[in-house]
Amino acid sequence: MSQWHVTQGDNQFAVDGGLGALEAMARRGGLGPGDMIQPPGTSDWMYASEVPELKQIFDARYDDDDDNRGSNAAMLAVGGVVAAVLLGILVIGGGISVYLMSQMSGGTAALVGEGGLSYSEMIVTAAGAGLRAEPSEKASVLTTVTKDDTLQLLAKRGGFYKARTRGGAEGWIAIDQVIPLYQLGGAEVREEFDPLYNPDRYVEVANARWMQLPADHPTAGKFLSNRTIFEFMMSNSSRYPMTDLRLVATIKDAQGHELEKVEIPIEGMIPGSGSTMVGTLAAEEAGRKRKPDAPPPRVLTTATFEEMAASDPELQMRWTGGVEVEMKTAEFSAAQIDVVELRAVPDAVASKSVSR
Repeated sequence: MSQWHVTQGDNQFAVDGGLGALEAMARRGGLGPGDMIQPPGTSDWMYASEVPELKQIFDARYDDDDDNRGSNAAMLAVGGVVAAVLLGILVIGGGISVYLMSQMSGGTAALVGEGGLSYSEMIVTAAGAGLRAEPSEKASVLTTVTKDDTLQLLAKRGGFYKARTRGGAEGWIAIDQVIPLYQLGGAEVREEFDPLYNPDRYVEVANARWMQLPADHPTAGKFLSNRTIFEFMMSNSSRYPMTDLRLVATIKDAQGHELEKVEIPIEGMIPGSGSTMVGTLAAEEAGRKRKPDAPPPRVLTTATFEEMAASDPELQMRWTGGVEVEMKTAEFSAAQIDVVELRAVPDAVASKSVSR
């Protein structure tokens, strides 16, 4: 059965049995409307009272005067971060700061901690967690982190966040071992800042097409065989620019069997609420044949290349649309491009820390 995760005070645990198990907990009083839950397969946290099936149970447990409990519960505890909503007190790692928590559900003010916390940060909720060298549970741990530590979000890849500690250490941590600060806000706050933590939901590959280069193609040369040109557009539906993009090209045979995957790093930005093509900027070279020791070409978003070319028009002579990818497989019947990693760039609101 699918697992839900529940955070109650300093305790975070998984619940087997799906939504039915949570409903049973709520009926017997083991789950409150102010507890936070994470649905299976997502990085989102929400109040238990925001799940319609659970809200019905909570409403039946309280008198009419208490129907508005849920997101205005007197105490909200996440990991070691205890937010006293009605009193406006935030406790982080033993330090106490006062802030107007009662307005969080509808506003964009950042949380206040020791030195300030922002919506582009997250708090470690799991004991014994660590930052890993790769986004995999099998990867080596580069540095351990302590429960209640604050991490800066750097990127997302699958079920992992790339993060940086306040001491400067970087690595990958599973999304169920942290809670993004924006999850402590209401529905409007979560909608506004969700692209920071789930950028892959907002960027799509559109109008993709591909063409295999013949062996005697003049741009291939003797060093570049089995080349395929991929052309596509990146579309971003969020207001945040996206960068640090990594795509994967997958090719298949006529029966749909996967033959090969190649990862493609892309430089530059995808504009917020916009789209861009992707192209290749060749290195400076004489003639059309690439020298063996020449620098590799740069794969860029068109949006970023146009900014570069505005101050150096000669770059246009070395620019071509699309991306050339060298595959080991000589022939294939189908190909696709997918997003595997990227980062949303926080704006001033998301990065702001509010002091007392």
